[in-house]
Amino acid sequence: MNRRGDRQSGATLLIVLIMLVMITLFVVSMIRLSTTNLKVVGNMQTQRAMESSAQQAVENSISTVTFFNDAANSTGQWPTGTATISQTVNGYTVAIARPVCIYSIPATGYSATSSISPEDTSWEIGASSSESSTGAQIEMAQGVKIRLPAGNCP
Repeated sequence: MNRRGDRQSGATLLIVLIMLVMITLFVVSMIRLSTTNLKVVGNMQTQRAMESSAQQAVENSISTVTFFNDAANSTGQWPTGTATISQTVNGYTVAIARPVCIYSIPATGYSATSSISPEDTSWEIGASSSESSTGAQIEMAQGVKIRLPAGNCP
């Protein structure tokens, strides 16, 4: 006696196996996607930390007038031929480029005949840093306007 329930073709097993393969592929692709996202976020975090360190290095440098005087006169920390100086800030090595005087104008409120009248000078300072483990790199430029004695803007 052959009943209808005794004959099974195995379709349920085949469908379950196909679904299992699809779920496995979905999980593997999600793991790969999350790993890629983690790398991107890590690089962005490192890049922001490097930007902050470069900004801090520039601000520390421009807080003294000698930074600009030395650059204009090729003395001190900027002897002739020195293009960059390196500083370590927050564990990152930041290379600060020699400041470049863009222009200067006589300061207002002083006699034009005075030989010691100050000038309002505008400078551009560049900084760069790179991090080897993540490959993150940054380059930034900072503009600075400062009043200096006459003759400090070559």
